[in-house]
Amino acid sequence: MIPHSTPRAFPGIDLLRALAALLVLAYHVVEYGKWTAMPNTGLGYLLRHGWAGVDLFFTISGFVIGLSALDGVAKQGPAFRRSFAVRRLARIVPLYLLTCAVYLLMVSPVMLLLSKTVLLGHIASHLLFVHNLYVPTHGSINGPSWSVALEMQFYGAIMLAAPWLARTPAWRMLLYAIGCGALWRFATTLMLEPGVASPTIQFIYTTQLPGVIDEFALGIALALVVHRNTGRLAAWLQPGWLHFAAWLLLAFVLLKIAIRLDQKSLYWGSQAMVVAWRPLLGAGFTALLAAAITFPWAGVRLLAPLRYLGDISYGIYLWHMLVLVSLLSGIPGLGGQWLLSYALGGTLILAALTWHLLEKPNLQKYKGSHHQATRESPP
Repeated sequence: MIPHSTPRAFPGIDLLRALAALLVLAYHVVEYGKWTAMPNTGLGYLLRHGWAGVDLFFTISGFVIGLSALDGVAKQGPAFRRSFAVRRLARIVPLYLLTCAVYLLMVSPVMLLLSKTVLLGHIASHLLFVHNLYVPTHGSINGPSWSVALEMQFYGAIMLAAPWLARTPAWRMLLYAIGCGALWRFATTLMLEPGVASPTIQFIYTTQLPGVIDEFALGIALALVVHRNTGRLAAWLQPGWLHFAAWLLLAFVLLKIAIRLDQKSLYWGSQAMVVAWRPLLGAGFTALLAAAITFPWAGVRLLAPLRYLGDISYGIYLWHMLVLVSLLSGIPGLGGQWLLSYALGGTLILAALTWHLLEKPNLQKYKGSHHQATRESPP
């Protein structure tokens, strides 16, 4: 096996990050804005199911962070963990803390009226990145931040597992991960009966680790192929129109099957859907990720604005709920396309500001420049 020794850039991944962040924003506009006129077909289906952007982020993280960790092991051995942890903390924590503080002080200051013990519990759980594990704190300070906690837990897991991953066949790792994830989700259906239990509770306990480990693992499997750079599959991950078309077709087929199953079955009311549907969605997103990697024109200047949205996608993800809640509370009756336009505009402004004033300087400080080989970016 001959791992890559030269820096790699995957500009197509920035396009997927942009897509994932905008899908989540649109989904929350539809849900919180009660956009009942939005159809459940075509583009409307994508917006109503924009929560899947988080699952896409998980698959991207599996690839990007997995590749970074594997390269670190190849160059430094287990000693890579220190620099890996420092980069991850520097990348995630500053903007996360800023948006949490703004949410508490300006968007939902009523939380400050809670008893000191309860308030400290919310704050401490968010500072320790464990708030996603408890129902009362899961989305209490800036709802989307639950997935940031999950990402941090994944980073800790892969930091420990990277030496094992480096010597393990991709198929074996996938087998373990898919089995573990499926068993966990099956166990939750025994405790939380589908169709009877609260979907909110079901969501919280099935979409945390190890419940979504298979979505991360699918991205890691691609990272292993790219890192080892050997075999037929590695050749199909090289940029080229034939490779791009093949991966895109596979993504279309898998995602089409996932959509059809979702339209025919009530997700939280079906044990089979809870156990098996998300890996199918993850497989479709993995094929889409492979298409992004092999897209020959991903780096052309014409697509620079979309890649920029990928640059600021973490800011889009963390700021959009603050903007949306502020708009809904400050402008009664605002909804539909106007709410989407205002939420998008306000979010992009804040995300761009914090990218240039906070995120990008941190990337330059800890990586030398804001474009690293694999672009270690969170959701």
